[in-house]
Amino acid sequence: MSIPQSTAPAVRQWLYDQCTAGLAPDPVNTRASLLVVFDAPGPNEPDDIVAIGRVRRQLQAGAMVGGGGPGFLDEHYTVEIVVDVFRGSDSGQVAYTRAMDLANSVIAIVRTDLTLGGNVIKSQPKGDDAEVEWDSEHGGKRACVTVEIECVTRI
Repeated sequence: MSIPQSTAPAVRQWLYDQCTAGLAPDPVNTRASLLVVFDAPGPNEPDDIVAIGRVRRQLQAGAMVGGGGPGFLDEHYTVEIVVDVFRGSDSGQVAYTRAMDLANSVIAIVRTDLTLGGNVIKSQPKGDDAEVEWDSEHGGKRACVTVEIECVTRI
């Protein structure tokens, strides 16, 4: 008997692929480039970063099926997608607006296929958390939006 694995790795890959294909560089600030990555970026840190990151998962017995084989566990997890935007100016609103544009685009990607490529039974944007602050080197404003995508499936 084959025990099913978590769908989280496949969902992260699907989100990465869709964000890479569907997100566009800033049409207003053509000098700003866009990077889609898994987790935190390496030394290449352009002005716009979308990071497919942290997964928080819970498992729960959903049905008694033989000895705990396929279909035994309900898998609930949240994938965090962090949008990090830097703009070299005093205007936090400029950085915030671009970060929210990217966050809304990520949410739209999820809404176009709530099974996330057939990997889950259902998903939904759960919410986001936005913050704007001075860059650590005081060269401008940095807006960070963390989008949470909730996923449910049975394994």
